[in-house]
Amino acid sequence: MAARLTEIRRIPLPVRPFDLGKATFAGDTELRLSLGIGSGLSRRPGDPPGRLYAITDRGPNIPCDEAAEVLGAGAEVLCAGDRDGKIFPQPGFQPSIVAIDIAATRVRLAARIGLRDSKGEALTGLPNPREGEATLAMEQAFDGTGALLPPDPGGVDTESVAAAADGTFWVGEEYGPSLLHVDAEGMVIERIVPKGIGRFYRKAPYPVRERLPEVFGRRRLNRGFEGLTISSDDRFLHFMTQSALEHPTREVALWSRNIRLVTFDVKKREVECEHLYRLDRPEAFRADKGAERRHVKVGDMSSVGPYDLLVVERVENSSKIYHIRLTADQRLAPEWLDVDHRPTLEETDGRNLRRRDIPVLTKRLILDSDRDKGLPAKIEGLSWFDERTLVVIDDDDFGIRGERSAVHVLRFDGPII
Repeated sequence: MAARLTEIRRIPLPVRPFDLGKATFAGDTELRLSLGIGSGLSRRPGDPPGRLYAITDRGPNIPCDEAAEVLGAGAEVLCAGDRDGKIFPQPGFQPSIVAIDIAATRVRLAARIGLRDSKGEALTGLPNPREGEATLAMEQAFDGTGALLPPDPGGVDTESVAAAADGTFWVGEEYGPSLLHVDAEGMVIERIVPKGIGRFYRKAPYPVRERLPEVFGRRRLNRGFEGLTISSDDRFLHFMTQSALEHPTREVALWSRNIRLVTFDVKKREVECEHLYRLDRPEAFRADKGAERRHVKVGDMSSVGPYDLLVVERVENSSKIYHIRLTADQRLAPEWLDVDHRPTLEETDGRNLRRRDIPVLTKRLILDSDRDKGLPAKIEGLSWFDERTLVVIDDDDFGIRGERSAVHVLRFDGPII
């Protein structure tokens, strides 16, 4: 019999330790910003009870096409007319891993581990350089006055974190997309990127290696490695992009439900295997009426056993948590990693998956915010305390729209898996 959710304990983040001060924009608009730590969660076995690691993303940012609504001045004023760009009110923001301690009724900020380069300088969250056709895979960045910001070859858009037993961290990143290996003090030991894009990181202030398959260079804009977790023996990383890859075309990513779940050998620094994860149809997220396939995305992942993972799927007003089990017989054939293989995995619909006998991971629903009242609508961080307790966090997007994140401790009447 499946374990039943018996308690949801909501603990808001305290205001003062997470305050980033005010940002001023053209036209004298001001916003009070907070340190948004809701992009990912992880637990390191052996740490003190209640200790978790969260992560910020690239820093406060506002889509140019939403500038008029949020700031009262539109893209023509703040983004030189580029509605696809982003406004960075704090361009020097340092993406960070944040240690938090969770008690019965409070969350304490225990440490902020800012990400740094090989010389100890703070990293930024500004977009990376791209050339030629690849410029479509990166946004233009503007400051709060509307001035164009230069690309940063060391900039990172961090979205997920896994705390390793040796004290280091692995971070999932969206720009590359890439994996960052980070030491206990926040220094980037290396950045691992897909083959073929290393040339854009020649001036990065830390080592960059092309150890991921070329196909992952075709990630959808802002839909990189959103879900990341490490196996209980620290041998493997498991990660997924937030949405389907733009493979073979950009349009495919807007309708495909097929996500590559990658198992990466940490010691060998190479992909061990792939499994196929299928996102739910948008109509399954009842609070997101009118949602389309392109709106459904991965939120986070957490390893809860040698072969067992929990996965967050969400839209904007609904989130679900599924249990999946990785088995050898469900591994995808190696040729699916070949960028020239046709048809691509992304363009193979459900009927053709069945016809060609391509294995798909079986999902078991654990939690559903449409059903389990009290869950946050937009879960972006997921971890665990023990076999009967999960922790989730929502993302307040640095308080740009006045929202505040909260940690939710979820207790079950039996083992979750």
